[in-house]
Amino acid sequence: MVHLKQLFSVPSNLAKLKQVKDTVEQHKTALNTKLAFASKPLDSELLKREANAPAELNSLIEEFDKLKNQAETTENVITSMTLHISSLDSAKSNLIHSITILKRLQMLTTAYDQLALLVKNRQYSEMVQTLPAVQELMTYFKPYRSITQVAALSRQIGDIQVTISNQIFETFEAVIEKNQQEYASGLSSACLVLDYIGEINRTKIINWYCNSMLREYRTIFKSTDEAGSLENVSRRYAYFKRILKTHLESNSKYFAPSWQVTDELCKGFCTTTRDDIKILLSQSGRNTDVQLLLKALQETLEFEQYLEKRFVTESKKSLNNEEKSKFDKTISIAFQPHLSIWIDYQSKQLASKFAQYKMPPVPTDEEAEAEAPTVLPSSADLFIVYRQMLAQTAKLSSGTALVDLSKLFAKYLNIYSGQILKGTLPERTVSEDDIRTIALVLNTADYCFNTTTQLEEKIQSQVDKDIESQVNLENEKSSFLDIVNLCIKKFVIKIESSCEMAWREMTNTNWSKLKTVGDQSSYVSELQRNITSEASLILKHITKDLYSRMICDKIVESITSSFLTNVIRCRPISEVSSEQMLLDLYVLKSTFLSLPKLKEGAVPSQSALDKFGRHVSKSLARVETILKVILTQTDPAEGLVQNYFFLIGDKSPDNFAKILELKGLNKSAQTQFLELFKSHMTAHDNLVDESPYLQSLNISNVHNTPLPSPNPSLSTTRLDLLAKDSIEKSFERIAQNTEAPVIKLNENIKTSFGRLFRRDTSGSHSPLHK
Repeated sequence: MVHLKQLFSVPSNLAKLKQVKDTVEQHKTALNTKLAFASKPLDSELLKREANAPAELNSLIEEFDKLKNQAETTENVITSMTLHISSLDSAKSNLIHSITILKRLQMLTTAYDQLALLVKNRQYSEMVQTLPAVQELMTYFKPYRSITQVAALSRQIGDIQVTISNQIFETFEAVIEKNQQEYASGLSSACLVLDYIGEINRTKIINWYCNSMLREYRTIFKSTDEAGSLENVSRRYAYFKRILKTHLESNSKYFAPSWQVTDELCKGFCTTTRDDIKILLSQSGRNTDVQLLLKALQETLEFEQYLEKRFVTESKKSLNNEEKSKFDKTISIAFQPHLSIWIDYQSKQLASKFAQYKMPPVPTDEEAEAEAPTVLPSSADLFIVYRQMLAQTAKLSSGTALVDLSKLFAKYLNIYSGQILKGTLPERTVSEDDIRTIALVLNTADYCFNTTTQLEEKIQSQVDKDIESQVNLENEKSSFLDIVNLCIKKFVIKIESSCEMAWREMTNTNWSKLKTVGDQSSYVSELQRNITSEASLILKHITKDLYSRMICDKIVESITSSFLTNVIRCRPISEVSSEQMLLDLYVLKSTFLSLPKLKEGAVPSQSALDKFGRHVSKSLARVETILKVILTQTDPAEGLVQNYFFLIGDKSPDNFAKILELKGLNKSAQTQFLELFKSHMTAHDNLVDESPYLQSLNISNVHNTPLPSPNPSLSTTRLDLLAKDSIEKSFERIAQNTEAPVIKLNENIKTSFGRLFRRDTSGSHSPLHK
């Protein structure tokens, strides 16, 4: 197979198949010839060996039998020779083992006698050496407890250990309670002896000592007695400090350091005190005086900190920095279920604060002479109070009390935004004082939004991780953004109301009889003057560039919307009229572009001006495009249809009919144009179903209605997010998406102007005709 793959590695080699076959046949013949000559002497030798094979096999079998018999004979001889030696080895091993056991038994008996003598004389330091030896030897004899003498000795050793433990208990009692100092010197060694006897004895003596030291405390400070009341919590801690002093100065030296008796004494005190406080608080319930509760809790927290600082170890400092304090919340946890009393108290405090906030402030002489505040003083005062409450509560708890406090904060933040801030806003914006008040509320809402964000983060950083998600002030932050939006809307309404007379002048103009295009219309001058003066007055009181930009954006959107609404009211609109309106729109655009520079002292960057310019162009694009379509002559009719496809770019007959109605065509002419529209529509494959320029344009109910309220869409438009970064990003996104189409549209209009807008204007001074 290897050779075949090499010979026919490519399909073209198959042509040599016959040649390869002949070569193989020749090679086969040559091999057969060699085999024929080589097999003759080989065959005779094989036959000879085959004939001798049975005899050779029988010879081998006989050799194996002889070897087997010789091996058996040798084995029997060696076994008989070593039999006595094995017996002697076994006897020797048993004898050595017996001697070892007897020696160890003698050692155990001797050690037991020595231990008994040491117990009689209370020699604990010597017991430290002897008792472990006895216990180790007794461990060796565990398999031999079935032997009567060993079992008896085991019982005696068990009894003497009980005697030792009882004797040590008596010694501790004599030294600590009876002050018999003659036994005191051996107590430290006695602790080591107890460690050998068993941990249960160590626990027993520690519990005895702690109960002995705390017996008088538990008698004096019963929860049912006056001394044990909540008012006397500080006396409890002072009393225990005296107990602790006695222990450290007199008794701690008697115990081994590894026993940590001091820690156990403190834990015993904390457990007793915690249980007493739980009983006291459960008995008083909601009637507990909040100041008394806080005082007792604060004293408890200070005592816990005292214990931690007093007994913290260096190893804990260096190795376990993240470990919770040994005495953290050992007593104060009893207060946690009752901290709702503290939260209720804080709620009452805030309610009284809000009663003051709702009253009109009476400025002092110093405040009257000072500069006007940029935010409502009540907002700064509110967050100062919040900060104090949070600091106090964080000292008391890091659990559900902080979550409850955040909910309390949320409640009063909603009240502040809904009652204080909204209540401060004037119903109508008439004077500069009204504008100043709205700006003050806007700045305050912005301050509250930012500070609420910081407050939320602060609480989340201090609350326990497992309940961190329950701290949520998003709704409250959103309510402050709503206030900001409301203030901006009031500013825009103020500018809209100042433009009503100019719009009335525009709609009262007989546009159908306009014969030539001149300078800007008189109503535009009125619009410019009102927009500039009102915007300057408003922007003067806005402190943040972000909101100045947003107000300018909303002014552009509102005035542009009102301009389109009044264009509809002016129908029918001739080509000359639409040309004049386009000119007015461009003049208005220059006014819009100057808005960011109206604020005194403002020096906007070129990047900000470019972004605003793109926004203005996008806002005007709709009105500009509609007027350019109206500007197209009706003769030839194909020109109007083709220009509609080029500028509007949809295939909606209803939208096209809106243009025809704005131009003032009668029903018969509209029918002809619509048939032409439908016939030409099939030649355009890039049309959308309905253009946004005309989709929402409703002209049927505008002609005979009074002037619309300024920017009606603004009342239903909500700024979903006013955070600075998001606003700037949204502006940038709008600019990127709209700049190129606007430029392209203007270039197309310029190149197609002569072909699309040509009309008979002999004697006309239209700038477009020129």
